[in-house]
Amino acid sequence: MNRVFLLWAGAKLPGLLEPDRQKAIVAEVVEKQQADGGWSLSSLSGDWKRADGTLQEARGDGYATGLITFVLQQVGISPENPTLKRGLAWLTVNQDKTGSWPAYSLNKNKEHHISPETALFMNDAATSYAVLSLTTANRR
Repeated sequence: MNRVFLLWAGAKLPGLLEPDRQKAIVAEVVEKQQADGGWSLSSLSGDWKRADGTLQEARGDGYATGLITFVLQQVGISPENPTLKRGLAWLTVNQDKTGSWPAYSLNKNKEHHISPETALFMNDAATSYAVLSLTTANRR
């Protein structure tokens, strides 16, 4: 996940990443895309273990998919690119009836959060990244 944020920073600060390093990170991120077009935060976290001992969620989520599709656009990948197009389609299909996107914490599952409000943080962040990504794609 840190490399995704590094890509974003590199898009805003020319020279931060050498072109070959940027291409390598993009390739690594693209490789993690799931068959349904989404990305899973847990697939980007390596062997990270939750503090509560529960298994990581492997399904695609709005946090990873929203952030990655947004950052790919920031580094100049067109929304017409097949990988990006599939990710944007995932966001469109997976918005829930309340208008938000699902997300799963790497640290704790919903039942083990301090309060219901702390469990909502991931959905709020997922929704923010999804909206940024879809808005950026619609501007082009």
